[in-house]
Amino acid sequence: MLPQTDTLPLEDVKKEILEFCLEPHGREDILEFIKVELNPNNYSKYVTQLVKQRFITSALLGSRSSTKQKYVITQKGLNYLKAIA
Repeated sequence: MLPQTDTLPLEDVKKEILEFCLEPHGREDILEFIKVELNPNNYSKYVTQLVKQRFITSALLGSRSSTKQKYVITQKGLNYLKAIA
């Protein structure tokens, strides 16, 4: 089991998630990548918030609630990475 680090503010891991999502990845992969426990609260805190802010988008637009859903960076996310580089 991965160490519990679910107290990380989204802003602290946003850059890493966006860079990771240059290629499509599932929710498990994203949460594992930032070393937080796979649970609904962390999914909501990290993945859902970035979707709401339009930094990442779901790759399977037809079934947004699918557990097989993959997420990829948007143009807004790319612009953010470019601005902070």
